[in-house]
Amino acid sequence: MKSRNNKTIFWSVAIKVTVFLLLLFALYKQLYLNKEAQTIPDKLLNVGAAELIGYVLLLTLLMLLNWGIEAYKWQQLVIKITPIRFFRTFKAVWTGVTLGLFTPNRVGEFGGRILYVPRKFRIKAVIVSLIGSFSQNLATIIIGIIGLIIYLHQVEQITLSVTFAVGLVSAIAITLLLLAYYNLDVVVQLFKRSKYLKRIYPYTAILAEYHSRDLTKLLLLAFWRYSVYTAQYLIFLKMFGAEINIVSGISAIGVIYLAQTVIPSFAVVELLTRLPVATLIFSKYGIPIGTSLAATTSIWILNLILPAILGYIFIIRYNFFKNRQS
Repeated sequence: MKSRNNKTIFWSVAIKVTVFLLLLFALYKQLYLNKEAQTIPDKLLNVGAAELIGYVLLLTLLMLLNWGIEAYKWQQLVIKITPIRFFRTFKAVWTGVTLGLFTPNRVGEFGGRILYVPRKFRIKAVIVSLIGSFSQNLATIIIGIIGLIIYLHQVEQITLSVTFAVGLVSAIAITLLLLAYYNLDVVVQLFKRSKYLKRIYPYTAILAEYHSRDLTKLLLLAFWRYSVYTAQYLIFLKMFGAEINIVSGISAIGVIYLAQTVIPSFAVVELLTRLPVATLIFSKYGIPIGTSLAATTSIWILNLILPAILGYIFIIRYNFFKNRQS
């Protein structure tokens, strides 16, 4: 028994140390080696002290609101499986941010979240988490496509006929995505009837429990969350001296997030994907490269790196082996 306990302690510590080393690697790579991140303090010196404090407080509150919405959204998903408190979902979400930092398209977030779900419900929790991801990606794609059309028409000045064609194709794509989103029960039936997928039907059957009202609520929460981190982006641009009107800013940011969604990447190098797109799009509006780099890097640090650091605190406190029911 004692030997077994020692092994349990060893592996628990090993997991936490591994995550810590990966987190240090991410911080070193993206903060110490990142030239754009190193220019941020110099740019902040151009902002008045009182104004800077106001910006920092507002942006921090929006960061907490951003992840608070995501935690509430995940709670609404999991609550159909097992009762779960909001603070526990908040811990789960931030733990997921930490683990998702090192995995393609942040798939590790699922692993972090299900740690806070009873073991017997974890497979179902992963399945329903896909609904949350679908809703957030759907919101990003819808606003991103609208932003892309505005950008192509206003900045690239494409002809009206081409704008109409792009709009028509986009409308068809959005309609198909919405049909897929609101007909998850069809997916359940496919799993039930398939000879090869029937084994996992007991887990996917939970999808049929989410009705149109539930899915609409999740989608509205996704749009709300999208509006929060768009507002953060606009605030960072203003703080670093960029001049861009709200409509142009929202459309430009929409294109950037759309590109980020469709291009697979690791969260730890996600910034490398976002920066070239951001500098290209914002340069069309006359925003200096240094300003767009500073704003893009800052929002990445605020919304991903900082929560990942805080999420590691929850990982330290979590016992991976002691309680198999949590």
